[in-house]
Amino acid sequence: MSSIRYPLILTVCASCSISLVYAADDNTNNSPKPDTAAEITSKVSLVHLGSIDTFTITEQGTLAGRLLLSALDGKDLSYAKKAKEIYETIIPTEHYGGEYTALEWFCDYLLGNEESRQQQLADRYHKSFFEFFSGNDFANLKEYLTRKYKLKKLADSGTEAGRDRIAFLEDFILFNNPRREEWEKTSKIIEALKIQPGTTIADVGCGPGYYTFKFSELVGSNGKVIAIDTVQEHLNYVKGLTTKFDIKNVEPLKDREDSAGVPDNSADMVFMCSLYHIIYTTLTEEVKDRFVNSLKTALKPDGRLVIVDNAVVTQGTLPYHGPHIAKELIIGQLYYYGFDLAEQYQFIPQRYVLVFKKRTDQIANTK
Repeated sequence: MSSIRYPLILTVCASCSISLVYAADDNTNNSPKPDTAAEITSKVSLVHLGSIDTFTITEQGTLAGRLLLSALDGKDLSYAKKAKEIYETIIPTEHYGGEYTALEWFCDYLLGNEESRQQQLADRYHKSFFEFFSGNDFANLKEYLTRKYKLKKLADSGTEAGRDRIAFLEDFILFNNPRREEWEKTSKIIEALKIQPGTTIADVGCGPGYYTFKFSELVGSNGKVIAIDTVQEHLNYVKGLTTKFDIKNVEPLKDREDSAGVPDNSADMVFMCSLYHIIYTTLTEEVKDRFVNSLKTALKPDGRLVIVDNAVVTQGTLPYHGPHIAKELIIGQLYYYGFDLAEQYQFIPQRYVLVFKKRTDQIANTK
C-alpha cells in the first residue's frame, strides 16, 4: 500500500462543534467512516504539545521544588514538611498526574519512619525508581529539581545535551512515578486489554519501562515484550532491570523516528502511551506515513493497536496542564491509515484508551 498524505481540514459549524474532514485518495473501502466531530466546550485547544511531555512551571511548584532540594542538601526535614504541605495544596489545583505526586512521594519517604519507608519500597520497581534518584546522596533527584525549576545554572544549561538530560529525567519521574496508579488507574487500563499469556507485545515509546514490566508478568515465559524507545538511557535502565530481576521475556529495542523496528507480522499488540500526540504534532507527513505503516506491518492479522493518550480537559473539570490531543483527531487520522476503532475506554478525565484493528483490506495488503 502506498503512503499518501491526507491534509486535515477544520470547519466550525453553527452547532459549536468542529468537524474533521480528510482529503482521501481515490481508493474506496466498505468500512464506514468514523464519527469525527469534537464538540467545542471551551477555548482549550484540541491538540496541545507545549514542551512535549512536560508540565507548566508555577510559582508554588517552584517553591516546593526549592524546599525539597533544601531538605536534600541540608538534611533538614522541616523543609521537606513545608514542601509536602505545598504539594498537598497544589496537587488538586494545578496539574494532578504530573511530577508533583512523585515529588510528594519523596517527601513522605524523608519524613517517614522505618516501617513506612519499607512499605514505600515494598514493590521492587518502586525501589528501583527510588535507588535511581537517591543514589550518590540523591544526585539525580537534586539534578532534576535544579534543572526543572531552573534553581541554578549548570554548565550545559541551554545546550542540546542539557535539554536531552532534563527530558530524560522528567520522563523518568513522570512515567515511573510510584503513585501513577493513583491518578491514572493503570490497573483498569491493563484489565480492559485482556492480555493473554504467550502473546507478543510491542511497547512503543516504553520510556523506563512502566508498562513493559507489567506486560512482562502477564504474557509469561512463553510471551515476549519488546521495549522500544529512541532514548538509549531508557533502554539501558530497562536492560538493567531485566538483568537484576532475571527477566527473560523483555527485549529492549532502539527504534528510529520513522519506524518502530518491529519484525513484520510478529506482534499481537502494539501499545503506545503518551506518544501519539508527539507523532501527530511533530513528524512530517512522510515520516509519519512510514512510522504508522511500520506499526501496521508489525501487527499480526488479528493484532491490536492500542493508543493511550491525554484527553482535552475542559476548564473547571480537572487541573491538567500537560500535552493533550482530542481522541477524534487520532480516530480520524488512523482511519485513513487503514485502522478501525474497535474499542475505547476512559477511566479518568484526562486519559483515554483507543483500541484499533487493521481493516480487512489492509490485512491483505500487509501480508
